[in-house]
Amino acid sequence: MERSAIEKIVELGAPNIHIEGDYTYSDKELKVIQEPKVRTLPFHTLSGLVYALLAEHENFVAPLLVSVTDEDTVTVHSAISSIDRMREVPYTVNAELIDIPFNRQLDYETMMITLKSKFVETPELLELVKLLGTITEENSAQLSDDGFTQTVVVRKGIALKDNKAVNPIVKLKPYRTFNEVEQPESQFLLRLSEGGNVALYEADGGAWKLQARRNVADYLKSALADLIEAGRVIVVE
Repeated sequence: MERSAIEKIVELGAPNIHIEGDYTYSDKELKVIQEPKVRTLPFHTLSGLVYALLAEHENFVAPLLVSVTDEDTVTVHSAISSIDRMREVPYTVNAELIDIPFNRQLDYETMMITLKSKFVETPELLELVKLLGTITEENSAQLSDDGFTQTVVVRKGIALKDNKAVNPIVKLKPYRTFNEVEQPESQFLLRLSEGGNVALYEADGGAWKLQARRNVADYLKSALADLIEAGRVIVVE
């Protein structure tokens, strides 16, 4: 009989199991037959996830682990199956966020539209909009002549009417997480430059992301309070 045929027969034979102390050994690789898993259902709102969990939580191995992965993502895992030691991922939630042009120069008109459409209206935002509303593009020359010497002063760039002082640090609430929760406030560095350009540079080191995750977790804990109390759901961040 050929060697390959002998090896095939051995391969098809039952595995030899050997127990040594706390360890179990086999001369063949054993594979666990996995339980069927549901296809992951995607959502884009936290409210959609809450409705699904309230309606279908009994269909999954409890407790369901609702993980706030980051400021715009939530993932739901079932408990570990006792059969194949695997988890189901029945739901995911990904926020549909708008692009906000931070850390780059924008013309005055684009910045005004951005502030009014992509930020929560707060007193500080209204003050910033009012301030930027006083911007004028300046391009002038002043002549001074005393009969002996002549001096020309050229002024070019942007200016603020009434000589208003510009606070370089502003606190704003851009839309950067799920709409159902309070948007985290963070600091921005305001820069004005020639040509009427304005820029907002992020200046909080990313601390807003931690606050956003907490806000999302708090929303879910409140909306799923009954399931949490019953031990059916755990919310983590």
